[in-house]
Amino acid sequence: MMRRPNLARLFAAASLLLALAGSAHWLLPLGREAFALLMARDDAARLADLRLDKALTAERANREIDEALANDDAELAASFLELADARALPIPAERRARVLAASTHAATTLREAGAFGRGFVTGEAEDLPSLAGATAGDLTVWGDIRDLGRQAGNYLRGDAVDPLMTGLAGVGIAATAATYAAFGAPVTLRAGLSLAKGARRTGALGLRLGDDLIGLLRSGRRARAIDAVADIGRVGEKAGMRATLAGLRHADDVTDVARLRRLSEAKGGQTLAVLKTLGRGALVLGEIAAKLAFWVVAAALNLLGLVASLNSTVVALLRPLWRGGRAGLLPA
Repeated sequence: MMRRPNLARLFAAASLLLALAGSAHWLLPLGREAFALLMARDDAARLADLRLDKALTAERANREIDEALANDDAELAASFLELADARALPIPAERRARVLAASTHAATTLREAGAFGRGFVTGEAEDLPSLAGATAGDLTVWGDIRDLGRQAGNYLRGDAVDPLMTGLAGVGIAATAATYAAFGAPVTLRAGLSLAKGARRTGALGLRLGDDLIGLLRSGRRARAIDAVADIGRVGEKAGMRATLAGLRHADDVTDVARLRRLSEAKGGQTLAVLKTLGRGALVLGEIAAKLAFWVVAAALNLLGLVASLNSTVVALLRPLWRGGRAGLLPA
């Protein structure tokens, strides 16, 4: 005789199955996304791509371009246009033409700016053209001698001396001599030193990164510090001065600088737009890492519970048939 299923057990198993299945449609995708982000935490380019999937839409890209053009920021507008093209986001032809016209005008203005000459002579960076001039001065030994002289004057007057600027200028003199001696071998390092000093002047190279570089120099790990400065030079070569300064504002240590270098190598001219969209999130997961780990665990537990509850429901349905079959095989 066939037994009836245990209705209480069947109802409990089926209820749990329905509850887990209902939550799985949003929990499992979140877990998969969190797992992908965690796996990309050391790959800045991959991390940026994953975050841009949600952060950058065609509407936002067009809005960012319009805002940049309204603020006469042709470089940022061109960067967003390049990023939108790389992600196949539609940009109207009229807007493209405006970006091209603004870029051409900006280049002409930069060449004619007197601020470039003032930055070259004085090393003071009040705006982007003067910073370009100061950086150009740093590419020669003149800029390093100028900065060492300024720090020496601060010391004699009893004013604060910036040890990082002093160290960078000293290394810069040696790098410039090596450049001439080796016919350009350490050009990337020389450019990195210039950009690092420019970032220090404008405040883009923050206290944490500055302290990290100073600590490396004082502890005798100069090779690590030089590698970080060379990374800054590579960022400048791939993404430009503006993107380098923007990225250094989000770098807390030399590891972040290495991530910035990898991002610029992958994104090139798009780097400025990526940093504008994601901020520090383009380089590191930060505080969200613990939350992402929670979603991964939650999704795994949901999947495990879903399988277990499905198994319990099937067993509850088939148990009477199994028992009935065994009873029919037993002798009277």
